[in-house]
Amino acid sequence: MTTPPAVNQIEVNPWYQQSTEVAFNQSEGVRVEAWAPFAEGKHDIFKDPTLAEIAGSHQKTTGQVILRWLLQRGITVIPKSVHRERMIENIAVFDFELTPDEMTTITSLDRRESQFFDHRDPVTIEQIFGSSLRQLKEDN
Repeated sequence: MTTPPAVNQIEVNPWYQQSTEVAFNQSEGVRVEAWAPFAEGKHDIFKDPTLAEIAGSHQKTTGQVILRWLLQRGITVIPKSVHRERMIENIAVFDFELTPDEMTTITSLDRRESQFFDHRDPVTIEQIFGSSLRQLKEDN
């Protein structure tokens, strides 16, 4: 008998939503935790007009909308911050809910590409794991 993982931390943010991967994990009872929920600010995510418009309609920040969107998808999110004000802002996402139309609008932002690197690219994998990956292949 094998024990499935309890949590799978994968890159999930409005630019890279990984809907298929999220759905698979959730269907298997594996909790998804968003890695890089704010895409580390890439492509001016905090200034995106679509996200800003949704945020304005709720009197929230773009970051709060992103966190709420993740939570409503059943995704665990632990945003990093060293600033007290941001920590307070990040926790203040339980007093509003995004509408189904807003959720759909955010879904339309998906660029379907990692904001960092291709996790399936053999060259990238070799760069990350280097000789340990070669050794594993040789041992098997």
